[in-house]
Amino acid sequence: MALTEKQELQRQNLLKACNHIETEYIPNVSINGNAILHYAGMTFKEAEYDEKNTEFVFRNLLSNMHLDVGNITYTGVPNTYEALDWLTETFLCDDGMHLQHLQRPTMKAEEYPLLINDINKFVKDTLLPRKFPPLFEGDKEMAIKKLKIIAEEAASRITGHYNKVSEKVFAEFGFLPLPAGLPRFTHPADYVFDRLRGFQGTLADLRRYPEEFMDTINVIYQQRSERFENVELTERFASYMPHIPCYLNPKQYEKFFFPIYKEIVTNISKSGNKLYKLLEGRWMPFIESFLDLPKDSVVMVIDDDDFFKVYNAIGHHQVMIGGAKLQNTRLLPLDKNVDFAKKVIDECASGGGFMFGANKNWASRGDISQTLIEVYNFAHEYGRK
Repeated sequence: MALTEKQELQRQNLLKACNHIETEYIPNVSINGNAILHYAGMTFKEAEYDEKNTEFVFRNLLSNMHLDVGNITYTGVPNTYEALDWLTETFLCDDGMHLQHLQRPTMKAEEYPLLINDINKFVKDTLLPRKFPPLFEGDKEMAIKKLKIIAEEAASRITGHYNKVSEKVFAEFGFLPLPAGLPRFTHPADYVFDRLRGFQGTLADLRRYPEEFMDTINVIYQQRSERFENVELTERFASYMPHIPCYLNPKQYEKFFFPIYKEIVTNISKSGNKLYKLLEGRWMPFIESFLDLPKDSVVMVIDDDDFFKVYNAIGHHQVMIGGAKLQNTRLLPLDKNVDFAKKVIDECASGGGFMFGANKNWASRGDISQTLIEVYNFAHEYGRK
């Protein structure tokens, strides 16, 4: 997709901000989530399958909130959820708008040797049949029908009107989606945490089976993780939403997480790209590890940590997004939220390396409130030279 003149200016300004170069204005970053459906007053199906409704969802947000860069989308695969008998870990809530996540770990603690010996065989022959029995038991014709539904729904976003409509509206408003195109970032420890053993199982395994866990993440890293060693694109953003780090103690972080993470981020940086990530939870116990990564290699949304403490520790070395606390836009009056945004901009924006945004994804009804909109619009005006 060719960029409009305004989108190209947004891209140049984005790259400056992400390389600690002073910008003419501070970019306002959209934080992705299905709350845009609630803000538009529509369910997923109403928006997804009607071109006019799809356009309204995007236009409704951009007409009211000034946004420069980021991600604006809504997600869901309701036909897939139904085809798999709602056994997926993520699915649409009963309101038809919001996503719900429910961990359903399928791997047992004693099965690490099976995974280490042959991960592909273990996943194919053990985990998938255990997780989705309707595809492996009984009527093969029905299983094929279910797989056809899943494939068709996956292709519908690509072949349907969604991309055409979003590109048109984004171009009209000069909104720039984060330059993408890089492979999916997967850290092996998060792979175990999210897909295999779940929250409870993984944290127990770190204490009971530390060597098996280490062997497992090394196998996953070699066979299932993108290491970004041969990336041809430049000035793009890989995306990663880490979950396990904020549940680790510093020793576990140094052993199981950071060495692989450092290698991947370094590879991304070598090819002229950056990692965009949400620092979910609290990272202060090991925030200084980001000083050991290449400068300006990570663009991070600060979640529950004190923004100023993180900025004082690493703001000169990595790129930070913040200034609006989603919980405060719900609980505090507008003037308190504006005061906080002003303080963050005054103390953290000089010299680049900073973009304005909320601390959490816009995931639930009410996340996109009038207070949030007015804070963003304030930052748009206040953040200009």
